[in-house]
Amino acid sequence: MTRLQPNKISTLAKTIMALSTTASLFLLASPGLAADEEAAKKKSEEEVGSMYLEYMVGLSHSPNQTLRSNDAVPSLDGSTDNNAAGYFVGVALGHRFMDQFRAELQVGYRASNIEKLSVRGEDGSAGSSRLSLFSAMLNGYYDLDLEELLSLDVPLTPWIGVGIGWGMPRLDVQNGEGPNQLSVDDTDSVFVYNAMTGVTYRISETTEWTVGYRYIATEDFDISGTSAGATRNFDFEFDAHEAYTGIRFMF
Repeated sequence: MTRLQPNKISTLAKTIMALSTTASLFLLASPGLAADEEAAKKKSEEEVGSMYLEYMVGLSHSPNQTLRSNDAVPSLDGSTDNNAAGYFVGVALGHRFMDQFRAELQVGYRASNIEKLSVRGEDGSAGSSRLSLFSAMLNGYYDLDLEELLSLDVPLTPWIGVGIGWGMPRLDVQNGEGPNQLSVDDTDSVFVYNAMTGVTYRISETTEWTVGYRYIATEDFDISGTSAGATRNFDFEFDAHEAYTGIRFMF
C-alpha cells in the first residue's frame, strides 16, 4: 500500500479547497449573472423599438356606393359599380408604450376604378372613372403576448387596432350612355374611422414584417356634378376593405 507523503497530502488538500471555493463562488455568482443578463435584455428591448417607422402596401376594395341627389329638382339618385380591387399605400410613425400598447400617426392613399355609374336605374359605362381617399389617421393598437397568454415562444405577435382621423375623398366619374348623363369630379373634407387586425413577425431586433386587414369608412360627404348643363349636388359615401403588408423599422 502506497502512502502519501505529508507534503503531497498538503498540496492535495489545498487543491481541493481551491476547487471548492471556485465552485462556491460560481454558484453564488450564477443567479447574479442570470439577473444581469435578464436586465441587459430588458434594457435592450426598452432602448430598441420604442419608436418605429412602417411602410405599407396592399389591395383596397370599395363596395358599390350610393349617390343620393339632394336637389329639389327631379332626382338623379344612382350608384357606382366598383367590382375591381384597387390599391393602398401608406406610411406610419409610431411609438410603443406599456409593453402591449402603441400609437401611431398614419398617412395613406387608396384608389380604385369605377366600372359603371347607374343613374335612375340606367347602367352607363364609367370609362376611366376613379374613387379615391387620402387619409391622415391617429391609430391605437394592442399587441397580444403569446408567451404570456399561451406559453408560446414564437416570433409572432397578433394585434388589433382602431383609429380616427381626417380624409379627403375624391369621386371622378362620368356615364356616357342613356338620357341621364352625369359627370362628377369633386372632392370634400370628412371624418374618417378605421378598425384593423393582423399579425407581426419579428425578423430582427430592429425589423418586423406585418400582415393586416383594415376596414375604413367616412361620414357622408357632399359633391357636385353636372347634368344637361346644370349643376347637381349629391351626398356620397366611402368605405373599403383592405388587405396589406408592411415592413417596420424600430429606432
